[in-house]
Amino acid sequence: MNRLLVIGGSGLLGQNLVLEAESRGWETTATYHDHDEQIGTSRLLHLDVRDEDEVRAVLRQVWPEQVILAGGMTDLDECERRPGDAWAVNAEGTLNVAAACKLANIPMMYVSTSAVFNGEKGEPYYEFDTPDPLGIYAQTKLEGERLTLDADYRNAVCRVSDLYGWNRRSDKANFITWVLGELREGRPIDLYADRKSTFTYAPHCAKVLLSVMEKEGRGIYHAAGRECLDRYEAGLMIAREFGLDTSLCLEGTSDDAPTVARRGKNLCLNVQKAEAEFDLRMMTFADGLKAMRETEPGTEDGSEY
Repeated sequence: MNRLLVIGGSGLLGQNLVLEAESRGWETTATYHDHDEQIGTSRLLHLDVRDEDEVRAVLRQVWPEQVILAGGMTDLDECERRPGDAWAVNAEGTLNVAAACKLANIPMMYVSTSAVFNGEKGEPYYEFDTPDPLGIYAQTKLEGERLTLDADYRNAVCRVSDLYGWNRRSDKANFITWVLGELREGRPIDLYADRKSTFTYAPHCAKVLLSVMEKEGRGIYHAAGRECLDRYEAGLMIAREFGLDTSLCLEGTSDDAPTVARRGKNLCLNVQKAEAEFDLRMMTFADGLKAMRETEPGTEDGSEY
């Protein structure tokens, strides 16, 4: 039985990694920083990645065979407002985990982001494209990638793009759940036609990441959705799938967006490398939305953890 430690287990991706690993029969432990709770049959342990001693103590307690670092400071605007905290969590925290894993001879996987690119390429990014982060969040994540890959040749970095799905552990919204909430309240929403990404369904992403880990993937992989969509296109697809009023989706641009952090216009990821190397097929946005509709909490078919 594989022993897996998921750091950041209470986040959207982390909770799905825990459940997917349990479904595969792995002995799984997850950590939390702010929210102490149980996911599936796994109890969460407290961990502050900024505390080097606590990182090493958790590794000694769990003694995993694999580690996935899926947590971090992810609010782009908050990272701009608190750059010191962002660097401490996303970069120095990653260094603490990578160093402790190396000392214990444990390979690790680091979950990164499409935001390491500047979004000016005009087409999906490959793993070999040169990163050019625009803000503090992206800079700290890119440094986390470097620290992970420098620590051990067996380590892997998996970049994702706009994770979505039902978050049954907090009320933190993602793009899809935000759109649903607004449309169900009958509120019109401006959706940026000039911002594109490869939306990534969190439950399927968890399956992909664990498959990469099982097959000992090394280096950088893109683990995202299959289509490059702008937010207006995505909003229309959400409305149609859930039977909501498409006229509430208004086509706009991001030029007047009230954000602190700079964001790339086209942050789509090319997923051919992971699909070919591991015999995978990334999920389409349409299939992800269908899966969300069929598993919505509170509905007859919706599954609960």
